[in-house]
Amino acid sequence: MFPITLFLSHFVSDFAFSNVYSKKFLDRTNYYKHLIWLILVFLAFNFDMLKGWGLLIVPLSIILHMAFDLFRINTKQTKLLHELLFLAIFLFLSYIFKPFFQNSYLTTIFQLYIVGMVTTTSFGSYLFRTFNILGKEEKDTIGGSERLAIYIFALSRNYLWVLIAVAAGLAYKFLFVKKINYKEMVFSPIYGVVVSYLWYLLMIILF
Repeated sequence: MFPITLFLSHFVSDFAFSNVYSKKFLDRTNYYKHLIWLILVFLAFNFDMLKGWGLLIVPLSIILHMAFDLFRINTKQTKLLHELLFLAIFLFLSYIFKPFFQNSYLTTIFQLYIVGMVTTTSFGSYLFRTFNILGKEEKDTIGGSERLAIYIFALSRNYLWVLIAVAAGLAYKFLFVKKINYKEMVFSPIYGVVVSYLWYLLMIILF
């Protein structure tokens, strides 16, 4: 396993707390908000690497991320193929520049843990919007929280609490959500459980 701080920075910037389908996200006049967020994320994950070649690699990575953002804004859309391509490019860059990030304060196991967390929660929301399980502008706060709990309990091997998290999520939606999205209600816990345990197996294999 190699350091994936550049990939992690890009992934978190675009999918944690962001909806790339949102009209506000694709509005050029609102871009400064996302710009501030992505710079903070890149600096948070890479601040200790801002020396030597890192002083060039990290800013150029931010500029590349901005180029991808502007591509979305100019085309007024986002497509799954494009997002996967952007992710693949940053994963490749992480591999190419791995010698410069070996001493990052973020351990590789922690980096992969965070990627798994975002994959289970926010990226899951993106996939649900992509495949029309959620509306493009629909929020997924409850589903994301449900899957976050599932992920944390699954990776700590608390299987009973995984079941409790699923049951609690379903109960909350039935009791407090006025307009229930039954597709989301079914797919959210299934996605959360499947991805969490696949990620657990991946981490066992790699570490």
